[in-house]
Amino acid sequence: MATVHRPTEIDASAVEIYRIDLTREEQSELRSAPEKFMRKLMERDGHTINRLLIDTRILDHECASYELVHVLSPDHRRSDHELRCVDLM
Repeated sequence: MATVHRPTEIDASAVEIYRIDLTREEQSELRSAPEKFMRKLMERDGHTINRLLIDTRILDHECASYELVHVLSPDHRRSDHELRCVDLM
């Protein structure tokens, strides 16, 4: 039977959440090349994207809203960005 466990305890020292507002054209561009689009958008403001996790719903349809969650854990020198589809229902 499948199990889920944490190999180590990781405390995130910082979590940042960004709301992203896009035009229909930008949404189309995001869906066609999400990594390229997000790197260009965030690096324009001085952010560095090391790893980008993408909510697969973004690839399938327009979302009501988008958010980018940045989780930083200096103990493990990790920085992950998660692009999420936010359906406002």
